[in-house]
Amino acid sequence: MTKFQEGLGAFFGEGDAKSKVLHYGDSSAEYAAARGEAIVVDRSDRGKLTFRGEDRASFLQGMLTNTVEGLRPGSGNHSALTDLKGNTQADLWVYNAGETIQVETEPGVQSKVSAFLDRYIIADDVEVTDTSSEFSIVGVQGPRALEIVREFIGNPLEIDMNGVISPEQGGEIRLVTRRSYTGEDGYDLWVLAEKAASVFQKLVDAGAVPAGEDVLEILRIESGIPKYGVDLDDRVVPLEAGIPDTVDFGKGCFIGQEVLGKMHNLGKPRRFLVGLFTEDLIDRETELNSGEKVVGLVKSSARSVALERIICLASVRRGFEEPGTILELPGGGQAEVASLPFAEGKSLTISDLNLSA
Repeated sequence: MTKFQEGLGAFFGEGDAKSKVLHYGDSSAEYAAARGEAIVVDRSDRGKLTFRGEDRASFLQGMLTNTVEGLRPGSGNHSALTDLKGNTQADLWVYNAGETIQVETEPGVQSKVSAFLDRYIIADDVEVTDTSSEFSIVGVQGPRALEIVREFIGNPLEIDMNGVISPEQGGEIRLVTRRSYTGEDGYDLWVLAEKAASVFQKLVDAGAVPAGEDVLEILRIESGIPKYGVDLDDRVVPLEAGIPDTVDFGKGCFIGQEVLGKMHNLGKPRRFLVGLFTEDLIDRETELNSGEKVVGLVKSSARSVALERIICLASVRRGFEEPGTILELPGGGQAEVASLPFAEGKSLTISDLNLSA
């Protein structure tokens, strides 16, 4: 995809991010398209695992925090993998694609998930395949996402949030999932890797504006959507990390259930994911203080287009999560705790996303 993206005017990152498109020359136009029309983005580096075998659903039911056996073909959900202490090893999206269960993770996290689960496969009829390099994902986000994807595929597109379909006449498209990672409605097209550039170009021709990571990050933070490896990691449980939607306490046993159940029943998470207003962009892992005590850490920071000010996501200790709470930054600056989301999309509300923080 790199040479193809260069032809569209892409600017790439440096170092570890050199394969990432930061923008296509005009981030303001990309943001406006995401909020008012539609953008198309390359998500090919997402982790992808395919589960086959008669026991695939029952096995994952006992491993993940959200229900799997209850997912009918075509449906899916946001789930998490936790260890015996309830700490978050990954958050992931689970799709019942009929003959297989597809799992999507943050880039690179699929290897960690596969290795973790493999230790528990004993007599189960389950086969786990890392299909990350086989499939690319081309995403469309924005108020016109449904219109553009429906026209491109050429058949009706009725998918619930976090659902999946295999288009009968999809051509290059193997799967379509409905996902929002911007606060706007959106769809991810799973295609064979060699078809990604062709599909991307066709979506551009259909009216979607190419967009890069810079705008995606602003949209994500404005929408209060935490990212594994950035805003949450294996030091927190899902109830502390802004992803309580990943846990179904009525599903039965899963790894880490005892810890999560106790925290849920007592209603006392140790920390919370919150929003912050600050005067300047803040480095990740910057400490937040109250007097002489360290009470939190900054996780993400961006200049909000919608609010025209600096916004952050942060993890703070219980007792410091209320909006309006003032915390101190190293060097004398201050941060004000804010409600999430900072801004809601035009095509979705926070209830559509099933997020809370």
